[in-house]
Amino acid sequence: MKTHSRVGILVAGMFLTGCLENNGGLEVAKDLNNSDFEVITDPADGNSSAGGVDVGPGPGTDPGAPSTGLPMFLINSDAKLTGNPLLMLEFDAPFHASDMKLSENATCEGGQWAAFIAARDYRSARINQNVPLSVQYRDHDGMVSDCFTKSIYIDTLPPEILYAKYPSTAVEEGLDVEIIFSVSDAGAGVASVTCEFSGVQKVCAAGENKVKLPKMAAGDYSFKVSATDKLGLASSKTVNFSVTSLYKQMVQSVKMNESKRVDILFVVDNSGSMAYEQKSMASRVQNFLGVVKGLDWQIAVTTTDPRNITLGDGRLVALTGKQNQFILTSNMDDADARTTLGKTLQRSETGSGSEQGIFAAYRAIERSISASGGNVNFVRDDSQLAVVLISDEDESANGVKNDPANLVSFVQSTYGGNKAFSFHSIIARPGDTACLNGEGYSAGHRYDAISKLTGGVIGDVCATDYAAQVQGIADGVRATLKTITLACAPVVDAMRSVAVLKDGQVYTGARTINGMNVAFSEMLPEGNYEVFYTCLK
Repeated sequence: MKTHSRVGILVAGMFLTGCLENNGGLEVAKDLNNSDFEVITDPADGNSSAGGVDVGPGPGTDPGAPSTGLPMFLINSDAKLTGNPLLMLEFDAPFHASDMKLSENATCEGGQWAAFIAARDYRSARINQNVPLSVQYRDHDGMVSDCFTKSIYIDTLPPEILYAKYPSTAVEEGLDVEIIFSVSDAGAGVASVTCEFSGVQKVCAAGENKVKLPKMAAGDYSFKVSATDKLGLASSKTVNFSVTSLYKQMVQSVKMNESKRVDILFVVDNSGSMAYEQKSMASRVQNFLGVVKGLDWQIAVTTTDPRNITLGDGRLVALTGKQNQFILTSNMDDADARTTLGKTLQRSETGSGSEQGIFAAYRAIERSISASGGNVNFVRDDSQLAVVLISDEDESANGVKNDPANLVSFVQSTYGGNKAFSFHSIIARPGDTACLNGEGYSAGHRYDAISKLTGGVIGDVCATDYAAQVQGIADGVRATLKTITLACAPVVDAMRSVAVLKDGQVYTGARTINGMNVAFSEMLPEGNYEVFYTCLK
């Protein structure tokens, strides 16, 4: 009871001092927004349709076919695009034909000869791709015509809408909100895009859009994007977020021991776009283990592939050259461990182009908890946890387990706030035009966000040498041992701060606040800690 009274006096005194220093008042934002927004568009490759089939010239034979003045074969009256796999074929032989042969390719190979017919229906089994068909004619004397080829793109999918940036946690009243999304359609192409916020609609565009919602007032909001392609197929996606001016008081109990245990998960992009970076991956990360030397570490590797396959869905990758082993440990020979890590990170397979590094880390932790396969015993109860992500593209899905804040909250709730967590990213950094115009496929907005949320290091995937940034990340991993990860990002201002008690007494060790992490300058002595802080609701 005495400890809690002392804590109450401490926290109350701290808040009172803040009030006095702020003249007892709190500044209130004025002219807050609840409906207006600004749209900045960046159409993909300068093409406002963001994809779409080139319809080419008007009716006529394909290039290379004999010129007779009339087409010898038509699909849907020579249309280049359709939303229906049921096609109408028209045939016009260059001579009086008795037979004809239709082939499901562009070379007239295969197919069966049948009696000539001027027109017929044809249902394609192939959709959402360009479908070539070819025909040959034969007369009564056995003379066979040239091969006539036509193709049509069958598109049954609406435009794809992908949010790259949006508020994943509550926003403080009076702040601006930025939403970044892209709209594309590989088939018909995008015809129209509409953005809607609080009942106000504005025209957006195909390609990338940046939307700014200035000075948000408190409330719950939805931002909706609707798109239609040139065949009339429609799609829409909505993100919901809240703005609040209310705070919640938090207290977090953490038991610290003097062990130097840290579990490190490398999440490496094994998609086709990473071929350039993968060529020298082993040499790029070779100095990592030297910096974490002296720690009781475990290291494992997974891929950004989200599919439920051997090398996907958060499964640990088997260590190269180590039969049925999935986890490197600090007990291994140093040279052997360096070689094994480098070879394991340098992936030879081509994984899914839907890279999902946050999802993969989430699933890897879940699999460790459930003792699934090679993931068993990877995340130890009394260790800290660090993730190192290497990718040239951003998170490619919008599910619950793709969200930065959800991953941090999952770690916190699973381990009762007793596990420090950091997420480090080697990515195409937002705003790095040189990388994005080079080997960087797309800016890693969400990886950037989760690294900032956990005080992680953000590196450059396009760098020819990773030595300096890998050392920085390894230093960041060591710093995780001197860190307490909070349940939410604390608000620190004239009236609110973070107070730390050790065994009931004020702990005055130097510290910095990095997102949701309280990073101390020195290792925390063994003991029971309580952290008092304020978060937005």
